[in-house]
Amino acid sequence: MKFRLAGVVVSSLFAMTACGGSSSSSSSMPPVSSGTVRVRFAEGAPELEALINGVPQDIGSAYLQVDGQTVSSEFDYGTLTNFLLLPPGAHSLEALDILGYRVGPVKVAALTAGKQYTLILVGTYPKYGVLAFEEPASSKAQLSLYEASPSVPSADFGSFRASSQSGFKVLGSAKLGTVATVSLGTSVSDFGGYTGHGDKPFTGGDLTLASVDTFDKHSELPFHTASRFSLFLFDAKSGSASGPVFGSLDR
Repeated sequence: MKFRLAGVVVSSLFAMTACGGSSSSSSSMPPVSSGTVRVRFAEGAPELEALINGVPQDIGSAYLQVDGQTVSSEFDYGTLTNFLLLPPGAHSLEALDILGYRVGPVKVAALTAGKQYTLILVGTYPKYGVLAFEEPASSKAQLSLYEASPSVPSADFGSFRASSQSGFKVLGSAKLGTVATVSLGTSVSDFGGYTGHGDKPFTGGDLTLASVDTFDKHSELPFHTASRFSLFLFDAKSGSASGPVFGSLDR
């Protein structure tokens, strides 16, 4: 399943903080420097619930704030934002509806200047948290798994032939809260990636490159500026046709 891409409302909170002012993920990449952190956000919690009239209830369509500033107008299950710049250090995020009901603030551990991260909101009411994944170093063709499913302590991941949906092969594994990356060589085609246990993918856990980016008709990597196929494992959302595995083509 491909992500629901949400563009950021602001491209940099660093400048806003300093001055006191108020996709695919492989595009819209602001330059990172030794004094900034490049970050994107994903919503991996199946339900965003808050206490409403004394009862935990789903807040419905949500938007995202970081340190009190709105950064994305959409932040529902399976949403991935583009990258934005933050100052290094600790941060907090909140998911809110238009009435002001919210999940959070949820604390984010200190981020290191000059690095890139994917921050994923996980959990269930009343215990939500943020998993911080440092982005892997770029190479030629790669496959990554971001393990962000609290109900799955660890998962395997690997490849298969996209055209025949066959030849499932384990290439690695990841534990909760970690991202694992394997090299695929100089290039690949007819490529699919999956996550599951052994060579058996989870339901909805096998994705082709073409299913994530329809322009990549031959399921090839590298494809334009993208050289990494990223798989994200979230807790499943009951009754949803989306997830629990999402894919992104990254640099």
